[in-house]
Amino acid sequence: MIVNLFFFSFTLWLGAYLLARNSQKMTVRLTGWGVLFYAVALALEIIWGQQPNGLLLIPALFWIGAALYLVPEEMPWRQAVIRTWLLISIPIFILTLLNTWFSLIAVLALFACLVLIVKFKPQSQARPSYALLVVIGLFFSLGTGLLVLPLNWIPRSWMIPALGLDLVLMGVAITLWDAFDEGESIRSHILRSFVSSFYYAGALAVFVVIAIAIDGQITLGKLIALVGVIAFGILTQTFSDSIQTILDRLTLPHDPALNDQREILRQTADALPRLSTLEPASMDEEHFARLTRRAISNLGDLPKLSTSPLMNLPAVIANNPDNPLDRVHALKALLTQSIQRLKPQGKDDFGTTDEWRYYNSLYFPYVLGLKPYTRRMDKDTLDETSCLALEWFQSSVPERTLHNWQNAAAKLIADELRARL
Repeated sequence: MIVNLFFFSFTLWLGAYLLARNSQKMTVRLTGWGVLFYAVALALEIIWGQQPNGLLLIPALFWIGAALYLVPEEMPWRQAVIRTWLLISIPIFILTLLNTWFSLIAVLALFACLVLIVKFKPQSQARPSYALLVVIGLFFSLGTGLLVLPLNWIPRSWMIPALGLDLVLMGVAITLWDAFDEGESIRSHILRSFVSSFYYAGALAVFVVIAIAIDGQITLGKLIALVGVIAFGILTQTFSDSIQTILDRLTLPHDPALNDQREILRQTADALPRLSTLEPASMDEEHFARLTRRAISNLGDLPKLSTSPLMNLPAVIANNPDNPLDRVHALKALLTQSIQRLKPQGKDDFGTTDEWRYYNSLYFPYVLGLKPYTRRMDKDTLDETSCLALEWFQSSVPERTLHNWQNAAAKLIADELRARL
């Protein structure tokens, strides 16, 4: 039970950490949910001594989706395969509950996903992360097959912790990949989250442990209390920023501006340990361009922008060496000015000729926050120029074309910034 409690606590924290870290990225989100469902399965194992075999298939189904989202977006069949995964995941889970041999479909899909990751691994500095994912994914696929299929080759008491170890390593590998992709540091932030979560969980759990030691009996109620207080301590600490935001909305309902300011300050403070110490001058051209593209896409999200290595640009730190809030505003202003320099000369605010495409592709979506392909866009809140741009995007610019223009425009800005170093 001690081993199961350890893996329950660790996987619960890791899954919650992944969701709190970057739930907007589907690979990170799906991996986080997969690790959390393993923690739920372990909680049932601790409390009742058993849980449905099909429950341990859920992490595998989530990992299949996470692996599919690692496939490059330019692959034309990517979305079709993801839609197929969405359609068949629940039926496979239900069929597995009826007959465990149906889980063989998911196990084979796991191995197929490993082949996709190997085939489409990036030709960049991220390759070591993908290699690590492939090795861990192989062990995870084998472990899932041995555990959910009715083979009984290895004792279940050994396989459940082994699968947990695979999931922990996979979660850590995804965290490392995400940190590299975002240009962030990881060690300080993840260590702070781990220590604070287990400090609170341990402080609460010790009272239940004392009660068990005094009574000398482990009852169902005490097991539920032990698992419950550990989960409460870990989740409330890991999602503390989100919980404080909800409390602000409840206690300060008449001052939304104050709520927004407090939320930005909390998120920015939490993001500071993720700020990379990597110097922009030490990056190669491809890496610098990719991080510039990422920073531009985060112009509307100051906490995310504050973790960019571009915060270390000489032009940013020149007048703001110590205050991180001033530096992130300076970086936002620098990128905005670079985007505005892409605007063709003249008095017009908007145009549709080729010379306007790079400016339009960055200015309207990222500086003004226009979302041309969302159905929830309220045109009543837009000015005349933004309405014209919105209609042009929707009628004349496919989403893939806009994405290509944005990459090309970000490359121009990256070259300009790099020339100043």
